[in-house]
Amino acid sequence: MSNVKNIMCTTLTRSMPAIAFFGRMAFALVFIISAVQDYADHFGGGGGPLEKTVGPLVNVITKYGSKVLTFYTGMQVVAFDVRLLEFSLITAKGTAALWFIFGQSIPAYFLLATQILSTIIPFPTNLNDFTQNLTLIGALLYYIRLKHAIDNLDEADKSKEEKEKEDDKPSSSKAKAN
Repeated sequence: MSNVKNIMCTTLTRSMPAIAFFGRMAFALVFIISAVQDYADHFGGGGGPLEKTVGPLVNVITKYGSKVLTFYTGMQVVAFDVRLLEFSLITAKGTAALWFIFGQSIPAYFLLATQILSTIIPFPTNLNDFTQNLTLIGALLYYIRLKHAIDNLDEADKSKEEKEKEDDKPSSSKAKAN
């Protein structure tokens, strides 16, 4: 019975990195597909949700704010294009999703930021999309917390091993001195 337990533990320990890699690939695929759909909406559908909801407001603020700022300060305000902001969010989401596959926590922060911005800025008109975005945000927060917990365990194990090595060195030198 003990032999079977040892074999199972060894097998799981060896296969766990591969399972984690494929899990990260599947999770990143969700964001890649989302970025491709956003890209198609952005260029194929006459602008994405950000441009449709926030674009008119930004145009009004830029138009009248430019006149007021120019009148009082003499500075000219450059016209702001919401399509550029939307395209940069789409690009950041796709790039971070590809980068996420390699298991670092920095792309998870990028994905979290883009997901929050793409959820909150355009007012959610579809409750299903809003809940899916909240689910992805929760999954990213869970991954980030889990990644930090694993890193802290690894650091604790390394410091424990270093402490054990330091404890062994003085005892062997005392034995030689006696």
